[in-house]
Amino acid sequence: MDVRRKSVAVAALALSVGLVAAVCGTSTASSAAPTRASHPTAATLDAASTPGVTSKTITVGSLATQSGELAGQFAAVVNGVEAYFSYVNARGGVNGRKINLKYKLDDAASTTDDTTQARNLVEQDHVFAVVGVGTPFFTGASFLATVGTPTFGYVVTQDWNNRKSLFGAYGSDLDYTTSQPVEAYLAKKLHAKSVSVLAYSIAASSHDACASVVAGLKKAGVHVGFQDLSFPYAGNPTADVLKMKAAHTDLYVACMAGNDNLSFAKTMAEYGLGNVKKIWLNGYDRSFLKQAPSSMVGVIYLLQHVPFESVSQFPGKYPAMAQYLATMKKYQPKYVYNDLAFQGYLNGVQFVQGLQEVAKAHLPLTQANLVKTINKEKAFSGGLTTSVNWTNAHNSAPPPYCSAFVQVMAGDKLKVVFQQKNDEVFVCGNNAGKVVPPLPGTPGL
Repeated sequence: MDVRRKSVAVAALALSVGLVAAVCGTSTASSAAPTRASHPTAATLDAASTPGVTSKTITVGSLATQSGELAGQFAAVVNGVEAYFSYVNARGGVNGRKINLKYKLDDAASTTDDTTQARNLVEQDHVFAVVGVGTPFFTGASFLATVGTPTFGYVVTQDWNNRKSLFGAYGSDLDYTTSQPVEAYLAKKLHAKSVSVLAYSIAASSHDACASVVAGLKKAGVHVGFQDLSFPYAGNPTADVLKMKAAHTDLYVACMAGNDNLSFAKTMAEYGLGNVKKIWLNGYDRSFLKQAPSSMVGVIYLLQHVPFESVSQFPGKYPAMAQYLATMKKYQPKYVYNDLAFQGYLNGVQFVQGLQEVAKAHLPLTQANLVKTINKEKAFSGGLTTSVNWTNAHNSAPPPYCSAFVQVMAGDKLKVVFQQKNDEVFVCGNNAGKVVPPLPGTPGL
């Protein structure tokens, strides 16, 4: 069996709508992302002090697309961060310090504003870290990496690659060129005879990710009956659905945003393809299920974290996910089952664990010490995802490659499928295509 490479899984999950819209000129700078005057540069800050840290607080900021038509695709990252920090602060903070997410800046999906706001967080707001990055264009990455500000967020571009102070939810290295094996595993598991693959033309995280899916299917001897890697965002799926029907499609793979995935699901149902299994690399959000439950039966989500459904399906097995659900229900109830909010929550977990490890090592709380400490971690999971080895996760994603699978069932239900023995939700494989045990530290072991 082959399973998805971690680096490409993140790329495939990228919300291509952001890249498509910006390239097409539908997302521009706006008054919602104001430019503020820079004061001292990072180079002139007092080297003897730690920005954002007092005896009682640690001040941090976030940087996300919170306004404009793309806000719904990225802004929820911040909600997840807020929920986790509320949980931590209610328990006294970290080593006596409360975490203050004081500055929540908006780049309005503008490359110019993203860089400006990144500089503002450092040069004007003097934050200790940036926790909660969610944007289609992380042009501020270069500046934040140069000044060494610890940064945590949702990785959708290669701006995160090879930058030691930037920490993505599942690692920080994206590789769009590696062929994708996990869909081949699912195709064989589902006895598919003809697979259709759909993606957008512009975004590398859509087009290139699904091009590698096609390569992985063909390499495994799975027939690709139809492919369209240049579907327009928010386009009409009818023509493609008819071609899928002519190709006798029995499995469909989509590297697109959730709204287009849903549009295809509805159209497929209209043309008699409602029973076709569907693999969505984005859209793990119950709002879609509410919109068209009957059309979504058979959809399979590929996840890099413990599924939300694992708490009820395997009681007591995944306590960290149970804590996530309880925390979100208390502090951010609108975003409990939002996959983007989950990534922000996981960013918060990583940040706090790093702070705790710095204190445990009796090191001064500095940005450099936090970065060095996290980069020594070889098995970060937070109890929520497969182990991330930060000694290499900035520039590679070695095996094993693991995914969890959730399928939409009849009756508006979601269910974890293909779990391994002892209800382990992650299926892992190596370069030889063999099923192997998850790494130590993986939730459920």
